[in-house]
Amino acid sequence: MAYVSLYRKYRPATWDKVIGQNHIVTTLVNQIEAGTVGHAYLFTGTRGTGKTSSAKIFARAVNCLNPVHGSPCGKCEVCRALAGSDNIDIIEMDAASNNGVDEIRELKENVQYPPTVGKYKVYIIDEVHMLSASAFNALLKTLEEPPAHVIFILATTEVHKLPQTILSRCMRFDFRLVSKAELTKLLGEIFDDIGYPYEREAAEILAVHGEGSVRDTLSLADMCLSYAPDKLTVAAVLEVLGASDFGTLDALATAILSGDAATILTLTDKVYERGKGLTTLNKELSEFFRELLTVKNVKGYRGGYNDEEYKAVLALADGYDNFRISRAMRLLAGVENALRYSTQPRIIFEAILVQAAEMNTEAGVEALASRVGALEKQLRELEFGGAITVAQPVKPEVNEQKVAELVSSLAKKDTVTEETTVFDSAPVRKSASDKAVRLMGLIITELRESGYGLLYQALRTQEDYELEGKTLTVRVHDAASRTQLTDPAYEGAIAAALKAVTGDAGYTFKCVGELKESGGKAKPEDRMRLVDLFGSKLTEKKQTK
Repeated sequence: MAYVSLYRKYRPATWDKVIGQNHIVTTLVNQIEAGTVGHAYLFTGTRGTGKTSSAKIFARAVNCLNPVHGSPCGKCEVCRALAGSDNIDIIEMDAASNNGVDEIRELKENVQYPPTVGKYKVYIIDEVHMLSASAFNALLKTLEEPPAHVIFILATTEVHKLPQTILSRCMRFDFRLVSKAELTKLLGEIFDDIGYPYEREAAEILAVHGEGSVRDTLSLADMCLSYAPDKLTVAAVLEVLGASDFGTLDALATAILSGDAATILTLTDKVYERGKGLTTLNKELSEFFRELLTVKNVKGYRGGYNDEEYKAVLALADGYDNFRISRAMRLLAGVENALRYSTQPRIIFEAILVQAAEMNTEAGVEALASRVGALEKQLRELEFGGAITVAQPVKPEVNEQKVAELVSSLAKKDTVTEETTVFDSAPVRKSASDKAVRLMGLIITELRESGYGLLYQALRTQEDYELEGKTLTVRVHDAASRTQLTDPAYEGAIAAALKAVTGDAGYTFKCVGELKESGGKAKPEDRMRLVDLFGSKLTEKKQTK
């Protein structure tokens, strides 16, 4: 007996076997059960998503004497008759080879004859976009008002090529790409049915390379069955597909995002020397960046990665912003056609990878912001690690009486004639370790960049703090700062800032201290704001009448 390919052997014969198209299946089943079947349908979508299979199921179901949940029973005399190759009630027509006006005229002459065994005569016209303009015109009237016993099902992968006059006469159904999870499940069911051992990860790789097409996925599975008849393994799938493993993709993506051109060229050369297709590598790398972007932005999303792979992807995603990742993904996706038709695909591919790694090649505000953000992050990491010592500003001691005089004089609008010193330059910051000083500076910067203006203002004026182990303790003595720093709404913001600048979620923040009455004197935060505005020396302008 001749071997039957998997996609033919497991072509769905009932609606419950059609995967990934629930929105279409539900609608058609409801029409069949309610007896509200239309006269013209248009099935459109990517290759291998179930258009022709659904058309055949529908054609048999509308004629079945005892449909089961909208599907043909396969047992009644009509189902048995329509299952034969000699039936004339379900007519399949390939518009690619029968696209002339003469074929459509012949079709128009035959539609007047009633069905022989069933209730309807169903015409399935595949690749209908291949019909000529004159053939479409000849079909219009019949498609709009066919005999009561005729149903047309038009199928196409390129619906944009159909005239609007055809589209307006049909009930349109758009078939979607089948998800990776559904394709993996289908492969598992088929392998179990034929008794073929397999690794789940290998099935997932096949599902990814099937690109949403059931037929393409099963065709790839057929190739792997021939290559590895004993068991489907990851190594066998990668070899058959010319694909790359996770380690290669992760290393290449890391090199691109970090701007390491040497590693990029070295890894690409190794892949090329193994005889792997660059077009395949480009698709895989594009998909890897898409998963990376999703892991970064969608909480809890893991993709198809195991625990170790997920940790690596999450760490890489946290290290770079959305612009940098999406830019690499966009450049890779844009070079696909060039790789397919170029006589020098390796040169084009390596050039685009190096371009993706070099942010200097990208103009615009977003690119500049991304580069500045990366530099600021590196600087903060160096500062906190002690590689760079940042000079801390010296806070001057304030003469309370002179502050009051300054505030009084600023309220008057007279001419200034002489200057008097208000602040004396003398340090007032409490003793704190260098690490505590660096950490406080990094946290303040992080809060400002994150948009927490009030919290930033409250924390930057504090002078008494210390780092004990992994606990940063700040002692405050004014009500305003205490309110801000102990507000439960800001706990998450401070914790996030600590983690962002230290890279360690174990650091904690504590606010302590008793409030003191100011007795009419200037508050510390007011003094600090004056210092920030006027410097370590403030002068009072005395008036003259």
